[in-house]
Amino acid sequence: MAQPGGYGSSGIGFIDGEFMPLAELKIPVTDMGFQLSDMCYDAVHVWNGKFFRLGDHMERWGRSISARRYDSLGYDNDQVADILHGCVARAGLQKAMVFFIATRGTPATGQKDLRTCKNRLIAWAAPFYSVVADEDAGNGYDIVIAETIRIAPEAVDPTVKNFGRLDFVRASFEAYDRDARYTVLLDRDGYVTEGRGWNIFALIDGKLLSPDRGVLEGITRRTALELAGQLNIEARLARITAGELRSAEEVFLSSTAGGIMPVARIDGHAAAGGAPGPVTRQIKDRYWALHDDPAYTTPIKYNLAAA
Repeated sequence: MAQPGGYGSSGIGFIDGEFMPLAELKIPVTDMGFQLSDMCYDAVHVWNGKFFRLGDHMERWGRSISARRYDSLGYDNDQVADILHGCVARAGLQKAMVFFIATRGTPATGQKDLRTCKNRLIAWAAPFYSVVADEDAGNGYDIVIAETIRIAPEAVDPTVKNFGRLDFVRASFEAYDRDARYTVLLDRDGYVTEGRGWNIFALIDGKLLSPDRGVLEGITRRTALELAGQLNIEARLARITAGELRSAEEVFLSSTAGGIMPVARIDGHAAAGGAPGPVTRQIKDRYWALHDDPAYTTPIKYNLAAA
């Protein structure tokens, strides 16, 4: 789902205590979020005027800002949630992607003592889009397994959602050079991790598996595991080799930006028969059905548009 006028051209943002058009959001080049990628973020989507699993996203956000030691952010979770509502309400969106970011801020001197920084909160709501292109959705997506190795979790904790993604940048160009757009990375031991903005699942010998380390603990991944349990499908986190992924009975991606997305080809060869399999279809259908369940949704406070 393309955004009118291009990515970032429409929507409402919040920075330094003020709401403004998304296209006007800016940070100083001296912010360590820019210079060091010293930031973390979360993203939640709005569907038919309701946040999906907002409480789970806020819980993960709280863990992330604590792990990154953003002690001077100045907003608690309830205040951040109201800002997110405010962005969506002011943008007048019924379907949206909503980002909220903490950056380290600007240090007092050129020695860049991080303890002197005032942390910065940034948020925005933009028209909903998928992390993978809509035109590829019908019969499933093509992915490649990159030669680029995922940054080790001992170096950068992938459970803290962040934009430090030079490994994904290099892997993306690998994919482009192979006439593909989407790539999954292996870790240094040869096990599957994740792609840029999505987790991955493989149905192997009737068991639904997703990588157990070196990945973001995705909210959509959690939802898929829960739905598999409801379908009496054994689902768990495990190590998956590249060979197991290529030969899996079904493969799909999961992301807040797109939901459950089937994979049709891996490294140019048909995966799972080249079309979405029955388990993928069932989980996808149930996933979107949850968007009408009050237990999983939070109505947007559209009255905040006038606040």
